[in-house]
This record gives sequence, C-alpha cells and structure tokens, in this order.
Amino acid sequence: MNVLEFIKNGGVMMYPLILASIVLIALGIERFIALRKASVDNDALLDSIKQAYTPGSADTAAATKICQDFGGPVGRMFARGLKNAQRAPDAIEMAMEQEAANELPQLEANLPMLKTIVNIAPLLGLLGTIAGMITSFQAASKSGLSNPTQVLGGISEALISTATGISLAVIGFLFYNYFANQSKKIVEDMEFYGAEFVNYVTGRLD
Repeated sequence: MNVLEFIKNGGVMMYPLILASIVLIALGIERFIALRKASVDNDALLDSIKQAYTPGSADTAAATKICQDFGGPVGRMFARGLKNAQRAPDAIEMAMEQEAANELPQLEANLPMLKTIVNIAPLLGLLGTIAGMITSFQAASKSGLSNPTQVLGGISEALISTATGISLAVIGFLFYNYFANQSKKIVEDMEFYGAEFVNYVTGRLD
C-alpha cells in the first residue's frame, strides 16, 4: 500500500490529520532553530565580560559588543545590565528582569500550538473512527454480511485514522516536552547567570 492509498483508505479525516502533521513539522523546525540560536555558551560569555569590563567603570562599549556578538537571551540581558551599570544594584536587577520578561514570549512561542495539535490529533482520529464505523454499519444494514468487503473497508478506515491521530499526538508530545524543557533551561540560565552578572558588576563578587 503506497502513501496515497493509505490516505484514501483512512477516510476524510486523514486530510486534517495530514495538515496537522505538516504544521507540526514546521513548528518543530522553527522551534529547533530558534532555541538553538538562543542557546549560547554562557560561561564563556560571562568570562569575556569580566575580561572586558571593570566594575565601576563607565566604559561599557567593549563588553556590550561582546554581548551583541554572543547574542541570545542571556547576551541581550547582559547588554541591558551594562547599559544600567552605573545605577544601584536594584535598578540593574530590575532592568535585567524586564529584558528577561521580554525574552520569555520568544522562548515559548508556538508551544501552545504544539500542545493544541497534541490534544486534537487523537480527537480527529476518533472522529475518523466514528465515520468509519458508520460506513461499516451502513454497508452491513444494506447488504448484511453477504458483502464483507464493504464492512471491512469501513473498519479499516476507522483503524487507519485512529492510528494516525495517536501517532501524531505521540510525536507532538515528544516535540512539546523537548522544546518546553529547552526553553525552561534557558530561563534558568538567565536567572543564574543574571545573578552572577549583577554580583560582578556591583562589586559584590570578583
């Protein structure tokens, strides 16, 4: 059975399931690229800043350039902290927290849509199951069991759509968990390295 026959035998609900699978793949690629760009070597970034910036100094250009070169949420948060480096520690922390809050929607972008696909895929498969069983019962009511081909065809339609919906939900669930954990790790890094940065800039930690 080739792909087209498989889709045809799965019934009409295979088409929204195929659309959902295409969206799932597209979102997975987008999240992988976005989170890969957001993940930088934060230890190296902080060490480079310590080499380029002396606590209390008004010259933050070199350190800011390093932050821009590294990029990522942590780099942008550090750049915001350097911009406010001459202010009180609380003000620096507040500025960096604001920048972190601005980064959070980008880290969690499209995750709700992934979760939606995970939730609706089994339901679409179940709807295909119901449609297939209806076809089977209609065939049985018209021809009885003298024509088992039509009855079995409806059951096949039900099983294919159900299997497709569950498979799509499982893959989507794996995608969602992976990207959610990656996003959570970046947020945790922002909290940890943000505290280290403030301690250094304010002279509380060498």
